Amino acid sequence: MEISHFAFQRLPSISLQGKFFRIVSKKHQDEILDTQGSLEFGGRYNSPGVAGVLYLGESKQVCKAERERKSPSALLLPQVIATIKVSLQKVLDLTNPGNLKNIGIKKQDLLRSERKGDGYELPRKLAAWAYRVGYEALLVPSATGKGKNLVVFLNQCLKGSLVEVISKKEE
Repeated sequence: MEISHFAFQRLPSISLQGKFFRIVSKKHQDEILDTQGSLEFGGRYNSPGVAGVLYLGESKQVCKAERERKSPSALLLPQVIATIKVSLQKVLDLTNPGNLKNIGIKKQDLLRSERKGDGYELPRKLAAWAYRVGYEALLVPSATGKGKNLVVFLNQCLKGSLVEVISKKEE
């Protein structure tokens, strides 16, 4: 699927403030905003080797569902769920049907688990374009169908934007 740089330039950005969540194993509780895992292994919206991509869920339930989808046995280990305060100025909302229509894709295109090569071709391509255009983050549907994820490009955050841990709780 070919998506033009021009299509992204026409999409409106949104500002986003609120609380999001991240679940990590207890041994990583002091590294909640660390992006080493996505750097090494990649994710739906970044290829391995792409630095600074942080995946958050809109609720604890989304985080748990995402964790279970990726590694069911990981939920048996002690977990910490962090509440993260987010204030971003330039977010691309890929949960907005109008935005998806403008770039010629459907929600299902973002949720497919088909992989080509070593990753998710379309979501990674969209993220790369969004990064190049200057978005700080993507608001996307969770692959679990349980809600939304926020994919933050930490090294792209604008002056005045905020991503900070405000609490942690062992689950």
